[in-house]
Amino acid sequence: MKNRLLVSDMDHTLLDEDARLSRENLEAIRTFVGRGGLFTVATGRAPAAIRVFPELLPCINLPAITGNGGQVVDLADGDKVLRSWVLPLEIRPLVAGVLERFPEMGAVAYHGLDSFFSFRVTPLVEGLVEKERRPAPLCTVEASPQPWNKVLMTEDHAYLEEVRRWLDPRLSGLGRTVFSEDTYLEILPLGVSKGTALAYLLEREGIDPAEVVAIGDAPNDRELLERSGTGVAVANAAPELKAVAGAVVCSNAHHAVRACLERFFPAP
Repeated sequence: MKNRLLVSDMDHTLLDEDARLSRENLEAIRTFVGRGGLFTVATGRAPAAIRVFPELLPCINLPAITGNGGQVVDLADGDKVLRSWVLPLEIRPLVAGVLERFPEMGAVAYHGLDSFFSFRVTPLVEGLVEKERRPAPLCTVEASPQPWNKVLMTEDHAYLEEVRRWLDPRLSGLGRTVFSEDTYLEILPLGVSKGTALAYLLEREGIDPAEVVAIGDAPNDRELLERSGTGVAVANAAPELKAVAGAVVCSNAHHAVRACLERFFPAP
């Protein structure tokens, strides 16, 4: 069966380590879409943080998977939310508790289509805000808008592993944790992943999973690759993602999406 759709993660996959979109990747996507290919992104970013790359938007010709699978959004139809999943309100005391127990950790929560706000600002939170190019006002857990799409906690990896060991037994029935980067540990709604969002999108669009190639770098991309006919990891990917990938291409620094298109969607 011929491949029709490429689904790409953004940070550390489509984008380089400075969160820039290379001309080589962009031109390869444009050529692919121009000859009838389907392309979209599956990212932890919200729609507003995808739109900081206006040159990419005309190439995204299917709804995007945002918030690490928490939303499926039609960017071409006024950011229409086609499907969304949110965290239960009962998770608030647990978030307050983890903030108290781990005082060095920064944390933000995402709400609605594009809003996010900080529970504690650290240099890593400041870096996240700069990357997403929109403010994250400081807010308490109690006063924050509800419901949350996801919570993102940030510190060095070893510290976040301690956070995860404390959180996971207490999250039963409320949510799940996943690393989206070495320094980002996220709480997502129970059962939500990029893979579950992809399954919804494929059913909606009538696309066979066997026709899909997905590419990513982090543990949060695992379900995305597993739900696709061909799962591809970049060379800079986490070892656990490479272990489930069907193929590995070059790193994001060497235009991995272009390499993926050349290998799995050759020109006729």
